[in-house]
Amino acid sequence: MPALAGGGNVKRRMIGNWMRRHPVTVGGLGFLAAVTLIFFGFDSYTRIRFYSEIRALERMGIPCDIEGFAERQRSSGASEELTREFQKLCDAISTDGFPPPDNTSSMMLLTLEDLPAFLAERAEKLRAADRFLDEHPDWIVWRDFSGYSVSSSDASVAELLRIRAYVSLNHDRFFYALLQDDPEEAIRNFDRSAILRDYALRDPLLYGYLLARQLERIRLDSLFDSAFGGKLELFDSSTLKRWADSMPEVEAAFRSGARRAMESDFGLCADALAHPQNLYSYLEDPDADESAFLTLLRPLVRLDGVATLRVCRETVLPLAAEDYTPETARKLAPFQAGAVGRGLWTGLFAPVSETILPSVPVQIQNTSVVYARCRVLRTGLAVELFSRKYGRLPEQLNELVPEFLPAVPVNPFTGKPLQIEAGTLEYYRSLTETIETFKGYR
Repeated sequence: MPALAGGGNVKRRMIGNWMRRHPVTVGGLGFLAAVTLIFFGFDSYTRIRFYSEIRALERMGIPCDIEGFAERQRSSGASEELTREFQKLCDAISTDGFPPPDNTSSMMLLTLEDLPAFLAERAEKLRAADRFLDEHPDWIVWRDFSGYSVSSSDASVAELLRIRAYVSLNHDRFFYALLQDDPEEAIRNFDRSAILRDYALRDPLLYGYLLARQLERIRLDSLFDSAFGGKLELFDSSTLKRWADSMPEVEAAFRSGARRAMESDFGLCADALAHPQNLYSYLEDPDADESAFLTLLRPLVRLDGVATLRVCRETVLPLAAEDYTPETARKLAPFQAGAVGRGLWTGLFAPVSETILPSVPVQIQNTSVVYARCRVLRTGLAVELFSRKYGRLPEQLNELVPEFLPAVPVNPFTGKPLQIEAGTLEYYRSLTETIETFKGYR
């Protein structure tokens, strides 16, 4: 034992002598060790903060991983079998090979000259597709989450695009039915488009909701165009009232869907941050080096993500379903700069907040466009019903209350009641980018 102790003293003296002879090397190694300890300590701190924020989101019922979204889909009753069947039906009525209409046409998929031949050639297949929608109004599109990542090209997105093509075709069929003085066929196509819109609204992820907004715009454009072309008179009053009365339910569906869609977007953001290998893909830089550089920046990115998710949880979600009034716009204005998530540590480096937050005001604003269109259409149909009963236009929209409307709807961008004007009015024709006039009311 004494020999061992002596040997230990000799080694310590040798180490001490070496350290005195190489002070720079010792200082460098000590500095490197201190930096390493600080880095791993900081990394652990940001990891704890990050997973604490994830727990807060999960307590709100927001999945923060792909498996969570897959489980939400399983519990919703989505059907893989029906999804495959619908895919085959859509493929059978594809308009591929037909020349698309030009940008001055009111048609969306086919020219007015090609549509009759298309309908005749695919009459039986169209009936089969329409029958599917009539028999499965509550079906939920199944999504393949196996191998899913934020950056992957999700094959099931194709199902949503097929829905858009179907609604665009219904728009053309609606227009053609009115030209043939067949309001019953137009009604069927308009109502089936609502079923397809609801399919997209039930999608668990954000782009299903974004597609639903497109579908509702296409659908409502059918009625706006028929009103502008003087074709509303073909529809009976009970149908117009049914459509008018459905608008509050449509708006409510989009209002609740707006929050759910943003929840999914934030949940996918959390999933990407939890898997650093997916981070650059999420930030739209798939060619970036994912090794040492990512490792060094990971704590800062994680802190930026924590701040972003907290802002989303505390500020964005409560505003997601609000009208885009000046007050809402004021609260969301800082998001336009993309720096809301920056904090003491992240400074000018805030890739997550710069990617996620600037789009939030735009999404809420675009959803308020849906609210506005629903309210304008509901009010316009009420004006039409008033005119049919009393043989004149109302001078003020208050005349519609309470017989045709419970209250005058408000503009979601101003918070003020809608107004009516009549006479020779100007309007902007987007198809030709010109200012034109019409005689009627707005």
